[in-house]
Amino acid sequence: MSFFDNARQSRFVKHEEKLENASRFAGFFLDRLSVVDNASIEQRTVTLIARSPASPAARALLAAMHEARALDVHFQIAFCKLESTELVADWMDVCLGTDAAAPVAELRWARHPGLSDAHEQMVLGLATSWHGDSMRRDPETRDAFETFETFNTEAARRACHAFNGIWRMCEPVLVRPQSLGAPAPLLPHDVLAQLAPGAIPGAPGATASTRH
Repeated sequence: MSFFDNARQSRFVKHEEKLENASRFAGFFLDRLSVVDNASIEQRTVTLIARSPASPAARALLAAMHEARALDVHFQIAFCKLESTELVADWMDVCLGTDAAAPVAELRWARHPGLSDAHEQMVLGLATSWHGDSMRRDPETRDAFETFETFNTEAARRACHAFNGIWRMCEPVLVRPQSLGAPAPLLPHDVLAQLAPGAIPGAPGATASTRH
């Protein structure tokens, strides 16, 4: 799938093509950001609301993290489901491994059941955005219509407005104290308990699941 400046592409995407398309779209944004001198924080901010870390859009962003860090991109990520534990741990590691004064990523949990009615969406900078299927449906197993907007500031503005409304309703997964101490995980105990020991660096009490 190719992307073009000032284009809107809405198309039916097979589930097995979603990761590749999302990866190319993220790369399209990063390529253009790399030639911007003194990019503002707004130009360097990426927001994502996704069903889970297993969603193709989330996996695409995680895979692009090295390049994004080099461009000083900041991420705000919200997941409806905190699964799988391995992928959650990968995102936690991204958050925990950043500078206390300027974290690369903020991670939140869209825990309220009503939020699953929202659609997955990603906004990259001020003018590039993507919309996927409802978060009630698994994007890894379902074909769906997806919309890719390149350099459409109005579409990105609307998407940011929707994201901010959801973001305010989400629960922080991590809090990074102002001191130089390690961030304190805020995952609920029933979720934290499912993570393997050592999966979250510095997280106290991570043990095997105790749920019945």
